[in-house]
Amino acid sequence: MSSPAQLGSWVLGPEKTQDPGPRTQDFVWLRRLFFALALLYVLPFWTVHYLPTVDGACHTYNAWILRQYGNTGQYPLFQQYYEINWRPYPNWNGHGTMALLMFVVPPLVAEKLLVSGYVLLFLGGAWYLVGSVRPGERWLAFLAFPFAYNQLFQFGFYNFSISLAFFFFAVGCWWRNRARPGLAFAGKINLLLLLCYFSHILSFVLALAAIGILWLATLRRESWRRHLAHIPILLPQLVLPLWFLMQGGRTIPAKWPLPRLLRYFTQLQVLVTFGEVQRWCAAALAALFLLLLLHTLRRKSRRRPFLEETDAFLLVALLFVVVLFFSPGGLAGGGLLKQRLSLYPYLMLIPWLSPDLAPASRKIGTAALAAAALLNLGYLVHGYGVRGRDVEAYLNGLEAVRPNTRVLGVLFERTYPMDVLSHAIGYKALEKGLIDWDNYEARLTYFQTRYRGSVVYPKLIGVVKEPRTLRVRINRDLIDAIYTWRMPPRSPLRQRLRKDYARVAKQFGGELWQRREDGGEPPPAGPAGKGKRRHPGRHGERRQ
Repeated sequence: MSSPAQLGSWVLGPEKTQDPGPRTQDFVWLRRLFFALALLYVLPFWTVHYLPTVDGACHTYNAWILRQYGNTGQYPLFQQYYEINWRPYPNWNGHGTMALLMFVVPPLVAEKLLVSGYVLLFLGGAWYLVGSVRPGERWLAFLAFPFAYNQLFQFGFYNFSISLAFFFFAVGCWWRNRARPGLAFAGKINLLLLLCYFSHILSFVLALAAIGILWLATLRRESWRRHLAHIPILLPQLVLPLWFLMQGGRTIPAKWPLPRLLRYFTQLQVLVTFGEVQRWCAAALAALFLLLLLHTLRRKSRRRPFLEETDAFLLVALLFVVVLFFSPGGLAGGGLLKQRLSLYPYLMLIPWLSPDLAPASRKIGTAALAAAALLNLGYLVHGYGVRGRDVEAYLNGLEAVRPNTRVLGVLFERTYPMDVLSHAIGYKALEKGLIDWDNYEARLTYFQTRYRGSVVYPKLIGVVKEPRTLRVRINRDLIDAIYTWRMPPRSPLRQRLRKDYARVAKQFGGELWQRREDGGEPPPAGPAGKGKRRHPGRHGERRQ
């Protein structure tokens, strides 16, 4: 079976760089170790029944809507409440891939195959990029392992995570072929950039920016005509992002104080997902990056010429740091921009680092990084096991919900930063054909499934922060079942629920309330033109 990097080399072309790197037995064992460890890194997904991410269940639910959209016999509410958005927005890769996989395997397996593919692509992309820039320093690709399960991935931002892998491949492909901009290269680089765009706009824009900086840094008088050929090759990539920006979207102001942003970035807190142990490990990894950077600069200071073409990668990393500190909190409707941007400087630094260690020291360094990656994997398996059981316990209380009805989950207890129960109800919604009123994707314009214009939403403003404020009577005709989690015995909401809903199940911390006298089918989505879409304000706009 070919590894992701072997496949990448076959598709994108062989390496042709100034430094041929090792082609010895050392390279063979290094490659085998890397990809054996990469295969092990998908293990956490397959040790749990439900993936404990924040938004993953919502993505899987919407992919299931795409898959079953024409199946009105078994899932009659999907067409009634949702429509498919065929416009060329990003986010198609994750949703479309899962929907296609669901023709062959169950939804939960399709989701696990998608995220397994992401991990292998991400790590294979890191190997490919490092091998493109510094074949002799491939062992540094092991630095990418801790980044695979970053906060954005654990938030369930599958499309964004996949875009990171295509970011690696696009930049690596351009670097390998920069001196040979022919038709074959044009096809490869445009395909990779399109795959990056249809995953997430941020990685696409930063990939173009990185390629632009690398192009300028490698422009030479003797080869300027050939170098200019890159402009018409990449020009078509401006069409989709320009169209995307014309769709509008608000800018979210940055609310990060400078000391907090400095700590978050310099301590690599974007890698902290399940516990405080990771905070110490992330800080240690950030310190290692700093040491490798200083050692590389020290080594380069003793050589002439001091500047090389590969130093353009350091320039790209530094410019990404500037973008991080001066960017807003969100752009074009997408949020968590600071968190996302904090990844790229480190990822772009990996192919630039060149400590030039002796063979024995390189082996020791490889073994240390591999051992650290294995320890991190063990922690992830444990974390997935604990949080996966939390998701199972939460969903067990929904077994009695009636199929093809409309449901709302109300959580009185949340865990931060990884609130894995936040959208977990989506797993039960896809199983029973429910309309999940917590489906935030369907209220936004840039996802593949969205509510029809005739849909009337429940009034849910402020319910996320203050669940006890849920207005029961006014929403009675729109919500068939309400699932409360960890609701206090004396909560005012309990008294209001009892007037219009009957509690039909109680398990662990979950209570399922079914609307009284609702034996018939739920009412239609609402007459066409009856009111505009009313955004309930449960979630700020965010882009995956």
